[in-house]
Amino acid sequence: MRRTRTRRLAAMLSAIALLAAGCATPGNPAPSSAPGNTGGSGAAPSTSAAPKTLNLAVDVSSEPSAGMILIGRGGAVGGENYWMFHSGLTVYDQDGTLTPRLAERVPTLANGDWKVSPDGTMEVTWHLRQDAKWHDGTPLTADDFVFGNTVRTNRELGITDGPPAGLIAGTAAPDPHTFVVNWKQPYVTANASGVSDFPALPRHLMESLYQQGDKQLFLASPLWTTGFVGLGPYKITNWQLGSQLEAAAFDQYLLGRPKIDRIIIHYFGDPNAAIAALLAGTVDMTPVGSSYGPNFLVDVRSVWEPVGGGTAMPVPRGVRNLRLQYRDPSAPWARDPNIRRALTHLTNRQELVDSVEFGLSGSVDTYLNGDSPILPQLQQAGLTRYPFDPTRAAQLLGDAGWTRGADGVYQRNGQPFVFQMAAPGLGNYPQIATAVAGQWAQNGIAATPNTIPSSAANRDEQQANYGGAIVWPGVFGEPEMQAFTTGQISTAETRWKGSNFGGYSNPELDQLDLRFQETLDPAQGNALLVTMLKLMADQAVAIPMYYLEAAVMFRKGITGPGKVAPNQLASSWNAHTWDIN
Repeated sequence: MRRTRTRRLAAMLSAIALLAAGCATPGNPAPSSAPGNTGGSGAAPSTSAAPKTLNLAVDVSSEPSAGMILIGRGGAVGGENYWMFHSGLTVYDQDGTLTPRLAERVPTLANGDWKVSPDGTMEVTWHLRQDAKWHDGTPLTADDFVFGNTVRTNRELGITDGPPAGLIAGTAAPDPHTFVVNWKQPYVTANASGVSDFPALPRHLMESLYQQGDKQLFLASPLWTTGFVGLGPYKITNWQLGSQLEAAAFDQYLLGRPKIDRIIIHYFGDPNAAIAALLAGTVDMTPVGSSYGPNFLVDVRSVWEPVGGGTAMPVPRGVRNLRLQYRDPSAPWARDPNIRRALTHLTNRQELVDSVEFGLSGSVDTYLNGDSPILPQLQQAGLTRYPFDPTRAAQLLGDAGWTRGADGVYQRNGQPFVFQMAAPGLGNYPQIATAVAGQWAQNGIAATPNTIPSSAANRDEQQANYGGAIVWPGVFGEPEMQAFTTGQISTAETRWKGSNFGGYSNPELDQLDLRFQETLDPAQGNALLVTMLKLMADQAVAIPMYYLEAAVMFRKGITGPGKVAPNQLASSWNAHTWDIN
């Protein structure tokens, strides 16, 4: 692994030399302007200060070409776009504290904006800031949220209808600055609303198109992509699909005009080229949503630290895990938890931490961060652990009728145990798939690694139909449990959107998660989460491997980016405060 890293770093340094000479790497055009440079003819600067420009490098899969919100990709890759170009009612700060954004205040039971009726229904009232405006200068109104909820809950549009959308009885706008959400039942985070759960959509631009009833015409509107009009600190000015997106500071942004005048997002198909551009100074920053992992962080640190070139910091974001495929009921692991337990025993987590993660992480047995107050409760409840143990795995496989053949591969009824290990073409995901497949192959499973290209137009469909397991960046706590509920299964009808792309379904887990959503008492909620986590471990539903560390990297002279909340993985949550010199 060290030799591989040395070769990669040497290749990067060579690429840096090319970039510094003004050359572009194949398939990745050189940025149109260097950091802080606005391009132009090279004439002498005027007496006024030159506009500040920040260049970002992100993986091409982060490009919201399918849609900026609702119909595009979510998660960390979507989060950067959410907060750069749009806004939600609330936002989590770097310490995970819920704070208002488009709302004047966070609704609570104490301030009366959150009311629970004896029958369990709820009413949450949002008081909107009166200085929020769309990028075209039109004032935001509560009707924009009502319209957004109408679109969000229209199942014919193929938008996954998980919490909270499925729990909403209706919405209303009693006046332009008051948005009311009526809930069918209690919901634990009813007073938290990011960009995509109660989305504001520009009714004055989109409603007439929506009312025409042509679903395909509505979804194909450039208002979702190149013509997006949002509420965020930056507005799109020029978007060359597959190459770069340019955005200008929104002068009328509700929290004040951003300090940086222009942001250019460069989309890279090759992560090595992106990191080379960062080290060469042709881009300034890779945010959390870029999905460049610890291997690149180590490379950048090795160059920057000796000369004080910038900041390369890990950001805890969740638990790296293997999501198993359950759509094929004939797959051995889909019907037999003992097979899943055996596969988990064949996964050497610590070896992965040492080799693929460069020792920056730690192995795990569940989906909680190490300092979670719930972890001791789970341990007391009897968390099932699966240490690396090929002998125990052999026993479990033998009990299920699998024996090793002359070639060392497990067989049953003359058929070898074949397993496809997939990974998105992001960061070090392919290396992880290769490493795990290698561990399993050494112990009798005919596992082969595969990569789903990040540039593939049907990558979501490929994720949902891979053959065995896929390397995935899980999150902490209940949101990860929700990703295994039946309501989140991705299908062709949802255009393969949905966090449960493996197709796992367990009525007991569904019911536990629903009760969690309805529970407003923290102690009861924690007890339900412990039960869900224990069920996941007992049944070996997926294979948690180690703490996932994302990376945010930015050159010297940039201020503002840094720590982010694990439940809101986007450096851009405070992009309006960033500065550059």
